[in-house]
Amino acid sequence: MSAKNATDAEQIAVTFSPMAADPLLMAPFEIAMAMYRHWLGATSRLLRDQCAHLQNLAECDDPLNMLVCQTEFAEKSVVAGLDELRRGVDTITDTACGHFAAGGSLPQ
Repeated sequence: MSAKNATDAEQIAVTFSPMAADPLLMAPFEIAMAMYRHWLGATSRLLRDQCAHLQNLAECDDPLNMLVCQTEFAEKSVVAGLDELRRGVDTITDTACGHFAAGGSLPQ
């Protein structure tokens, strides 16, 4: 790509070499990327649960079944949300600990 057609972001990306960067400086970016990947996956899973719930609601034929369906979904949502939170914290912790255990120890 010629410099004439490159955007500012592309020019900055070409000059920035993550391999040459200090591992201690890269740690926050790696942790943030792990966090974002996890939360995007969590959002996808929770949206699928909501779609299944809406399908179940559409199949309800009386108000009592609808109430039961809503209650079950509320319970499942709380449990799933807490599980995703726990897994998110584990992901961030594993990424941070793995980064520093792999030779990126803090300076003395």
